[in-house]
Amino acid sequence: MHESILEEHHLNTYPSSITLQDIKTLKQLYELKAETKEIREPIVKNIIKQKVVGQTCVESLKNALYSLETIHIDDDTGHRLLSIDETKQIEVDLTYEIRELQKDIYFLEYGEDKFIDYLAKFIPEFRTYLTNGIRMLRGKNFNTFITDRDGTTNNYCGRYRSSVQPIYNSVFLTRFAQNRCKYPMIITSAPLKDFGILNVSINPSNTFIYAGSKGREFIDLNGEFNTFPIDEKKQELIRLLNSKMLVLLQDPNFEKFNFIGSALQIKFGQTTVARQDISRSIKDDESCAFLEKIKGIVKEIDPSGRNFRIEDTGLDIEIILTIGGASEDAPIKDFDKGDGLAFICSKLEMDTSKGPHLVCGDTLSDIPMLKKAVDLFDDVWAIFVTKDEKLKKIVNEICPNSYTVPYPDILLTILGFLSLL
Repeated sequence: MHESILEEHHLNTYPSSITLQDIKTLKQLYELKAETKEIREPIVKNIIKQKVVGQTCVESLKNALYSLETIHIDDDTGHRLLSIDETKQIEVDLTYEIRELQKDIYFLEYGEDKFIDYLAKFIPEFRTYLTNGIRMLRGKNFNTFITDRDGTTNNYCGRYRSSVQPIYNSVFLTRFAQNRCKYPMIITSAPLKDFGILNVSINPSNTFIYAGSKGREFIDLNGEFNTFPIDEKKQELIRLLNSKMLVLLQDPNFEKFNFIGSALQIKFGQTTVARQDISRSIKDDESCAFLEKIKGIVKEIDPSGRNFRIEDTGLDIEIILTIGGASEDAPIKDFDKGDGLAFICSKLEMDTSKGPHLVCGDTLSDIPMLKKAVDLFDDVWAIFVTKDEKLKKIVNEICPNSYTVPYPDILLTILGFLSLL
């Protein structure tokens, strides 16, 4: 399919190269990750335009990789340690950061064909899943492509700020969006920006509709910003909640929750705070106690329970403003990705009768998005990334034209191949 895309000179102007660094603090880690984003973005643009990539760019990625691999490992625990400040340290699992850099370097040095072979070595039944997925969707041009990000099209990362999109990931997704979709959209629970999906994505501009806060805010393909209306009373309540959360996370007893997983994310109409991460860095009793503390704060602000809903994923505590409830007797519900999808379709005045449509997700929080797609559209297809048999059954009951795969990289490769067929 594709040979190596490296050449000894640049065809585009790239940002400053990444040098070897001695990473000792969490701040330095995030600064290095931001540098990799600045390097990765123009690389993707060159690949999509079928231009070669300068060898010095790969050397920069190798320097970033080595800088991560040489972070101090504690002799007693075997974990990498980074300082939060002059007195406090935190254990960090850098599996995502290291693994995705390794993949990008291999992708650039050896080309796409060998990269696919590389993935197949580490992912069980990779080629079987790939063949079946391609067979199911081959020849289809989708009116809408609606997908979640983390766990679906992006591997999970221990810290959201570190989850910069890899090059291979962006190339496969961008190609699919440009060649096979009219309305490609990413709907995520994360904020849109500062710090959100726009800060960790490297796809070329005007390729995707980015929707944050479950679709309460989005940027369309023309770069225009849109928000779901929230009444003033609810806005005041969430401002009060956010001020209390910021004070709580300055407390020495709780400040560790600033540095794991999603950390604190102040979204549009929703606030998320991590109580655990994928590495289980927090003791279970501490995590549960923190959950109860958050519930107490929400109860204090909203004693009637009509304005907020709490969704606990086991990793994140999501505090969501309700919709509806204009009167005491009116029904209320939490805002979900289905509501977000309906809002986006309405604002863009999309023709929902034209199909086919593809929906991708990985958790129960993506089910409302799939249900709404089936309600709104004709000819809906779905690929979910999960090993959960119950979720597989739910997906198939809602959308018979569905398929499940166990890893995001399988989904990405399916989409990458479809864009070339």
